[in-house]
Amino acid sequence: MTFEPFDWNVVIVGYWNRAILTPAGIGRRLFGLEEGTPVLVEVPMDGLGPHRVKHNGLTVIAETGRLVVHTDASEYDFLDRARQAAVLAIKSLPETPLSAVGFNVRVRIKEPTDKLLTLLTAGVDNSLSDADFKIQSRSLRRRLLFQRGVLNLEMEHDENFRVVLNFERQSSKKNDLIEWLRIPIIEIEDVVANVFEKVLIIESEGFGR
Repeated sequence: MTFEPFDWNVVIVGYWNRAILTPAGIGRRLFGLEEGTPVLVEVPMDGLGPHRVKHNGLTVIAETGRLVVHTDASEYDFLDRARQAAVLAIKSLPETPLSAVGFNVRVRIKEPTDKLLTLLTAGVDNSLSDADFKIQSRSLRRRLLFQRGVLNLEMEHDENFRVVLNFERQSSKKNDLIEWLRIPIIEIEDVVANVFEKVLIIESEGFGR
């Protein structure tokens, strides 16, 4: 098996004012840059989607219903900096109505073992086969209590085996969301390692470090 971390990000759900979150506004409010500091801006070819503002390994996309901070590298130090940028966004725009925040750790596993694939089998599979249905993909989702929020654990297998850990806190109180984003990153590492080693029964191999 080989592990490929991918698409780690932070998502803040709320009614963001995109007129304020211009590239310059994002640079100042999320990256803490001085006025006039240049940032890289990617504009969609169709001109319809939101622009992507990039700086120092992070990419910010401001949408009407959510603000997303992507990490250019799926590593814990990048994820921690993305969470810090999200905290700055919340603090600098305190009037924004918010409802939830989450951050995501995603790992693609190539050539999974039969033991790992067995985790996604269910009793209904035999009935589907007996009814001449061919299963194209399998998935599993569990919502787990974690501190004052939840950990959404998803596993899916089609061409590859994917594991997604979504650390979610729902609240309209900004202090609650900031508290969630400030959970020490070492605790997040430990939770991810715990899932891989005690649930999936495979060594995490220190990915993302």
